Amino acid sequence: MVGWLVLSADGPGLWPQPPVDPPRVIYTRPAPCEDEEGQEAQAPDGPGPHEHVWVDDQYFPWFDMQAACVNVGDGSEAARYVRCGDYVEVSPGSPLDWDICGNEGCSFPGGLADNAVSVEQWDDGGAEGQFGHFEPTGFVADGYITHYKAPMQPGLVSLQNRVDDIHYAEDPATGQPVQTFDDFPPDGVWGSATTITVWDFTISDGAPGFRPVLDAWVGPFGAKIEPATDHNGQSMARPIYFELFSSAEPGYCLNRTREHDPHEWNDTGLGDTDLKFSFPDQQGLTVHSTDFNGWWRNEAWTNEEVTTCAVDIMCLDYGAFGTLTATATVIGYPTAARLLLSDNPRTYSTYQVNGQTLYREYAPIPWDVDANYIADVWMRNSGNAADDEEDEGQCPVKGDGFTRYEEYRGFCVNGPWTELDPDAHKDVFVLDWNGLGIGDFAALGVVPHRLYVPQQPAEFGPDYQMNPNRGTANKQLQHGVMLVVWVNDPGYLGYTVPRLNAPKPTSRIDVVQIQGLFPPPQQQEAVGVIVSHELGHACNLEHHRTGTFDCIMWDPPTHLPHAYCSENPGCRMLWRLY
Repeated sequence: MVGWLVLSADGPGLWPQPPVDPPRVIYTRPAPCEDEEGQEAQAPDGPGPHEHVWVDDQYFPWFDMQAACVNVGDGSEAARYVRCGDYVEVSPGSPLDWDICGNEGCSFPGGLADNAVSVEQWDDGGAEGQFGHFEPTGFVADGYITHYKAPMQPGLVSLQNRVDDIHYAEDPATGQPVQTFDDFPPDGVWGSATTITVWDFTISDGAPGFRPVLDAWVGPFGAKIEPATDHNGQSMARPIYFELFSSAEPGYCLNRTREHDPHEWNDTGLGDTDLKFSFPDQQGLTVHSTDFNGWWRNEAWTNEEVTTCAVDIMCLDYGAFGTLTATATVIGYPTAARLLLSDNPRTYSTYQVNGQTLYREYAPIPWDVDANYIADVWMRNSGNAADDEEDEGQCPVKGDGFTRYEEYRGFCVNGPWTELDPDAHKDVFVLDWNGLGIGDFAALGVVPHRLYVPQQPAEFGPDYQMNPNRGTANKQLQHGVMLVVWVNDPGYLGYTVPRLNAPKPTSRIDVVQIQGLFPPPQQQEAVGVIVSHELGHACNLEHHRTGTFDCIMWDPPTHLPHAYCSENPGCRMLWRLY
């Protein structure tokens, strides 16, 4: 049966305690069923509870100092190399502190009791890094510490923490907490420093304010590994590899090129890139080409292990664009250099992707943040590369056939290079080898470009194309108008066929007939009027035989007007180029 055991408080065999009067009765858990009814339990004989005698830590310092050091990452040597701005896990050297009981028969296994450790403070020696932890929203430099964010300045950084032990442990014999040895002073103790190498590999901006120009040097672009030595006193020098990514526009502007036979390194024909490492190779570098012909000169590497190296780039096109990267195996794996904008204060080029800040790992040539292949410093950069939107009021077709990028890349006109204005009047090219001039053609509202000095190679293509070297952002071919002296049967002073929207547009001028119709004082003026009339036809204007009489497009030209009208069937503001 189930019953209760009754013990007298002053009975024999109990632990010493003061006498109780009247005697107390202590109720214990029910006795087993097989016990005889009324049997009285007896207290065990034996020694009292174990008395812990904690040994002074001065004889066993390792146990305390192990807790008071800093673990970095997984504890490997590689974990002690942290790139600027990156994160690494940190923790006390041991999450426990061990105390030793010197009394025989200790209930703790081996006499060792483990105490929890409290980290009171972290320090990086003023390196301006941050201790913190990660939350779903990102890194938080506060609260409990699990990670260290390395500073942006490279160098050797000493990490320390101040720890205190929580000097209580659970006694295995009783399951109750007992006080253990208080190892540290009231404020804890600073452990020994763990030194890490905060490093970075950067490339400098060699193209601030650069606008591509033929045969222009751009740079230098400096690659640097910092610091020069690591926390072990070993050199951080490594081989550095550069790679150049470049546009490959034909020619060096829309209507000129430079080619030699045999080929030379700075040619600008088909198969040539617009940005190249210079020839001969810079001292200390080996340059290589990855193309079949060996013309690109787009790779370079240092001949020795270095911590710094600078390279220069040659620009071979007015519309060149590309990037330069640097790579080095700094800590066991290939690492791309970050673009460093300034060293004081240290500023990197960054960009955003889905709300995340990333480092730019290339140097742009030129700067082109809006990615339209046009240098940001160009005053007319505000637009897409393929824009062709010069608007002349009622003119039925916007633009002149040359895109914004093409007008930025520019043309050669009578030798010298020039850029155009994509936001102003439309551009029209006139090929005038006979010196006829262009009369009042500009009064139509166009910007005429008169080519009067034949060039070798020619400044236009086989169909009088003014953009034969087209490539990026090209929308169509645009032609120039050829002016020629023409001898005709009586009845025509000039004749234009076809128009600008067809190959080889040609305006023929019968100078002999013009001179026969007008007296010598008016002959030159008359030639100019007829040229203006025929160039109007090239821009798709028709004759006027009604309406405004004083118009260049009036037919027959029995007088000498010097303006285009705005009446239908179309003169000023009603013409089109294509």
